[in-house]
Amino acid sequence: MPVTTGMKGGGYYDANSREQRSASDSFLPWLEAAIADLPTPTESQSSWNVLDIGSSEGANAIYTMNRVVAALRQHTDLPVWALFDDLPTNDFNQLFLNLFPDQTPTLTASDVYTAAIGGSAFGRLVPPRSLHVATTFNAIGFFEMKPQARLPHFVLAMQPNPRAPREGVSVTPEEFQPFQQQAHQDLCEFYTARAAELVPGGKLLVQIFGRNENHSTGHGICDVLSDALLDFVEADLLPQTFYEDFLFPAYYRSTQELAAPIEQIPELASVFRIEHLADIDAPVPFNDEFTRSGDRKAWAKSYTGFLRAFTEPVLAAALPAELVAEQIVDKIYQRIEQLLADNPERYEFHFISIAALLTRL
Repeated sequence: MPVTTGMKGGGYYDANSREQRSASDSFLPWLEAAIADLPTPTESQSSWNVLDIGSSEGANAIYTMNRVVAALRQHTDLPVWALFDDLPTNDFNQLFLNLFPDQTPTLTASDVYTAAIGGSAFGRLVPPRSLHVATTFNAIGFFEMKPQARLPHFVLAMQPNPRAPREGVSVTPEEFQPFQQQAHQDLCEFYTARAAELVPGGKLLVQIFGRNENHSTGHGICDVLSDALLDFVEADLLPQTFYEDFLFPAYYRSTQELAAPIEQIPELASVFRIEHLADIDAPVPFNDEFTRSGDRKAWAKSYTGFLRAFTEPVLAAALPAELVAEQIVDKIYQRIEQLLADNPERYEFHFISIAALLTRL
């Protein structure tokens, strides 16, 4: 079962997700160009069916869907089903508010019909051979389930950032291996589910946070989360066992790992062709603003909002209930913001965005 309930709701994720949109934007032109090659829907379908997986509260997903629909409209006037998926625990109320602000559809093209789906990205979401286009942005960077293994000296399944060392913080290759295997298995299940759902000739655009030879998206964000939690442990505000047991359930793949199931598993190699595969060091709006202004406090505030939008649900669920009642969550993010303002160099952040465009054979 999923290891997170989703993003921080109530409009918070939407308000703090410019960086995610920036990381995805570079790869949307791949899909817009590929739409010209889509097979025409059959008479039994009579519509284009587009699914976004991991839509959260919807601001970024609706932006993406509008671009996909606009590309479709350059070639056809057929109706479009615009489908939005996320975990059943997602804030779907906010998604529908974004879809119909003031009861006016945000998807502006004519003859577009919307629906929401509750379900995991790693399982089947729609009937067989019913989709023409599927997209996902960052959602499958999270584990489907937590491996039966521990990382007692760090909060994430990755090698700690060598640019931000702290005594006692480490991950051994042996500790890392079960998480690497789980990430591979999750990705195989994701591709298998999409292979069943897409029509022959259908397109799948996969984009997630990842790593390259120089940086990981996890560097900076998890360094400051780890440091804040350890500061609370050292101040006797959190038990040492909490840090040892806590895991932020994300995995930062390389492009090689993203492609590995298609290249190595015959059942997937026979149903998908990789059209494009790349990574970029994506523009980060709060970094760009910091470069212009030099304002550490403003940078730290924006950085913390970005970080909190996707880490708080996991952190709050893991903390003892009595500490949550004592507002420890707010205190931890206040500490994170202070650490960032005090030492921007230690928590330098790069959004390494990796992506693949696949065609269903």
